[in-house]
Formats: sequence, structure tokens, C-alpha cells
Amino acid sequence: MVEQAINHGQHQGLSEEEAQKRLAQFGLNQLPKEKGISRLVILLNQFKSPLVYIILTAALVSLLVREMGDFFIIMAVVVIDAILGFVQEYQAQRTYEALKGLIKETATVIRDGARKEIDSSQLVPGDLVLLANGERIPSDGILVEGVKLSVDEAILTGESEPVMKAEGPDSEKLFMGTTIAAGRGLMQVTQTGSQTELGKIAKSVQEHQETDTPLQARLKAFSKTLTRVVVIFTAGILIAGLFMGHPFLQMLRTSIILAIAAVPEGLLIAVTVILVLGMRKILARNALVKNLLAVETLGSVSVICTDKTGTLTEGRMRVSRSEFSYPNEALETTMLCNNLEGPVDIALWDFARSSIKDDPQAKVDETERLSEELFSSETKFMATSVKLADDSQRD
Repeated sequence: MVEQAINHGQHQGLSEEEAQKRLAQFGLNQLPKEKGISRLVILLNQFKSPLVYIILTAALVSLLVREMGDFFIIMAVVVIDAILGFVQEYQAQRTYEALKGLIKETATVIRDGARKEIDSSQLVPGDLVLLANGERIPSDGILVEGVKLSVDEAILTGESEPVMKAEGPDSEKLFMGTTIAAGRGLMQVTQTGSQTELGKIAKSVQEHQETDTPLQARLKAFSKTLTRVVVIFTAGILIAGLFMGHPFLQMLRTSIILAIAAVPEGLLIAVTVILVLGMRKILARNALVKNLLAVETLGSVSVICTDKTGTLTEGRMRVSRSEFSYPNEALETTMLCNNLEGPVDIALWDFARSSIKDDPQAKVDETERLSEELFSSETKFMATSVKLADDSQRD
């Protein structure tokens, strides 16, 4: 075997009764969740715009002066705009919730001395969790036993190089959300849910205060300017008409009608349609926008600062192309000269598995390793001498 197994027979773990008591005490092992947005809130959000307020004011004035044609046209524009925005944001919200629902992680624990698989949300402090290569660590804990265990902690530190873990005070801590890069381990849970390091980060992110987007700021400024201009011109026309001897009610009606005509009802629906088109264009490139105004915000970005790990890259090494003079011998080497101790070893192991369409471990189990020379920065290579199943020796 490339890796020896963890002997968990000596560990009994928690009893189911004790686990249920601790679950009631500490709660589910889940990160803090955003409060869901109801359909009514999404619909009402479509009316939260200074431009909408001006247009609705114009509609109310039209109704008061019995300009029913203008009233119905204005209200039709507002309703169509609200429906367009609501449909797009509600669909995006449902897609987002559906994507989150696809992620259902499990954990292998030892309870009552037996190994069993449970939903990771049911983990409690004190649980013993078995960890294997490629698995995501489901909570914070300490390493009880480990066999050549290295962990990718890029989600917390941004560093793509795996960190070797050993039993002891210096490197025994394991963190929720990080990934086992190589080896196996047995972890005792110490913190769950919002008490984990990742949970604290998630909680702090939720405490941010939303500010106006560039489009909202410009629309507010435009609405204020438009209101001032309309009021000044309406008052000017009313005063000029009175000086010219026209009846007050006639001039008041004329001024109001001109004020309504000055309100750009078409601008509202034009902005929404443009944002919807942008939202669909982004969706076609496999990105999900939950809020229409976020489209314009993204368009205003000139500089994006981001860490490479998990954003521009996955933080995972893999073989994308190979050129071998002797492919069979090369694949055999990637399996037999491999300790699964780092990202390069893992990448070669996965490449061998995908190439031979079988488990490389079966090939390794058929051989006996006689000797090995470990990789070093001086030699820049690793070498092994193995005994094959046919009793021949291969270097």
C-alpha cells in the first residue's frame, strides 16, 4: 500500500445519545446563512428608485387632474418595468438557492466504536472524524492520528502549497473548509458551525452595510435635478400665464400637464431592459447575477484585485498534456514511484487513474517496494526499486 490505514479500532468515539445531547447544546454544524428574500420583498425592491417615485407622482397628478390616458400609460410603464425586474431577480434567486441545495456533504465518524457516515451538519464537538485524500474537512478540530497527512489551506490563507500535519501542538490544528491534499487522518472535532474559523469569516462578511451602486447614485442625482427643473419651469409657466391674464385654474392645469410631459417615463423601462440584457449576457458566460443593479456596478469596475487561489485558479495541480516515448512504462512509473505526499504526486496519480481507467492502488498492491530514494532539491528526482508480481525487478 502507498498509505497505511488508520487504526480506529482503539477509538470508541461518542455514543449516539451523547452526540444528540451535544447537537442540542451546540446546534447544527452549518455556516451562518443569509436570510432568504421573499417574493414580496423582491417585488417591492423594484419600486425603490427616485425615478420611480417621480413617475408615480406624475401618475397621481394625472389622476387628480383627470388625465386618465396619461395615468394609465404611466402606470403601465411602471408595472411592466416592475414585472421585468421581478421575473429576472426571482429566477436568479431560485437558481442560486438550487445551486446551494446541490451541495450536501457527509462525514465519516466513529460512534459507539463503529464507523458510520452522517450528514456533516450533524457533527458535534468531541466527534471523531476519519479523513481521506481529497475530502473537505467538515469542522475545526485537532489531529489524533495521521499518516503522511497534508492539507490544502488555500481557502483560509491563500497559499496553494499543502501544509503537512503531524500529531502535536505545533501543527495538529485542522480547519473547516480546507481539503486533504494527501494522506489519511483521524480528527477530533473541537468547534462546529459559526464557531469555526470559516464560520467567523462568514459571519463577519454578513455584517457589511450596503451602499448605493453607481447607477443608483446617478439616478438619485438625476431625479433631484429633474425635480428642480420641472418645478421651476412649471412655476414659471404658471406665473407667466397669470401675468398674461389667463385664468388661474386653466394655467394650473396647463402647467401640470407640461410637468407630466417633462417626466421621462420611457427612461425607467429602458434602463431595466438594458440591465436585463446585460444580466442574460453574463449568464451565458456561466456567471449568476442576483440583483439587476449589480450588472451596472460590474460595468463600472476598472480594477479587480483578487487572489489567484480558488478564483483565477482552483489551487489544484493536474496534468493537462503529456508526451511520452514509452507511454506504458511512463504510466507505470507515475504509480510505482509515487508516495502521494504533495500536489505533483497527486496530479500524477490522478493522471494515471484516468489513463488506465482503473485504480492505480491495485497495481501498487501487486508489487513490493524494495528501496527508494526520496526527492530532494539537490537531486531533483525520486527513484524506487520494486518487485513485480512476476518476480522480476524494476528500477
